[in-house]
Amino acid sequence: MSDVPEWTNPPGVYTPVPHYSQVARAGNTLYISGQLGMDIDGQLVGAGDARGQARQAWRNIVGILAHYGATPRQLVKTNTYITHPAYRGPVGEARDEVFGEPPYPPSTLVVVQALAEPQFLVEIEAVAVF
Repeated sequence: MSDVPEWTNPPGVYTPVPHYSQVARAGNTLYISGQLGMDIDGQLVGAGDARGQARQAWRNIVGILAHYGATPRQLVKTNTYITHPAYRGPVGEARDEVFGEPPYPPSTLVVVQALAEPQFLVEIEAVAVF
């Protein structure tokens, strides 16, 4: 196994327009870039709907994990960024669709003033070990 990280844009998720990769793999650890409510074509899913955007972000994360043969149960840390405190409940509901029962991975929720573009309400990043 190489000590050099592998940076990739796995199939099934949008290719970022800015210059970054969706995933860095270092050994058996995946560092997943912040996922937005963007579908494979780079179109926003859930405009104005924090839950809808969070659901798509989680679909992206689950898809990335599946590409590497991993599951959400192999997440060791998630960070979620929302642009308004009122989005906490709907975003939590989307997360509960992925993690319906304990154990839950460690996570952080941060309310920020803005994300990269005004239409983005939620961004979720993750680390997995598989």
